[in-house]
Amino acid sequence: MTLLVRQVGSALCLMIGLIVSMSWFYWKDSPPLMLIIGGILVLAGIISIVFTIIKAEEESE
Repeated sequence: MTLLVRQVGSALCLMIGLIVSMSWFYWKDSPPLMLIIGGILVLAGIISIVFTIIKAEEESE
């Protein structure tokens, strides 16, 4: 159950980061902070996904 929560959390973090980054790109006169927050969320989502995959492999052994 914990692994499922981590997977969903990682996917949500990545998805929200991508949405914020793309909104910055298409939104006229958007603040640069929006791009920074989106980038941080994307990176955090990717790192979290990698650690979740590693954790799943460790639990399956």
